[in-house]
Amino acid sequence: MLLTWLLCKEIPMASLPAQTLFTAEEYITQERKALHKSEYLDGQIFALSGASRVHSLITGDIFNSLYNQLVGSDCEVHSSDMRVRPSPIAYFYPDVVVACGEPRFEDDVYDTLLNPIVIS
Repeated sequence: MLLTWLLCKEIPMASLPAQTLFTAEEYITQERKALHKSEYLDGQIFALSGASRVHSLITGDIFNSLYNQLVGSDCEVHSSDMRVRPSPIAYFYPDVVVACGEPRFEDDVYDTLLNPIVIS
């Protein structure tokens, strides 16, 4: 509703509230303590909501299909609980992630994958 109002209303930019930006390090520190997941993009943090039934079913089908095709390979399939960092300014929780070869992680907590080859 606020976005609709902002798009329809002419407001001088100085009237908009200042946005707090966070460093990637601040995000990770906060995220590891948080009860709910959020994503990070270029200083901004976005709370994640739950998925719909249909979304969950589709995600499960994709995960199962990839897992079954990759059994016996050097690839791992991860669910939406695996955070990825595809660039220095972004952290995401994709629905399904595939990493092949030796997985690389951001640090010794092993909760942020750096080398996904498939993100869905």
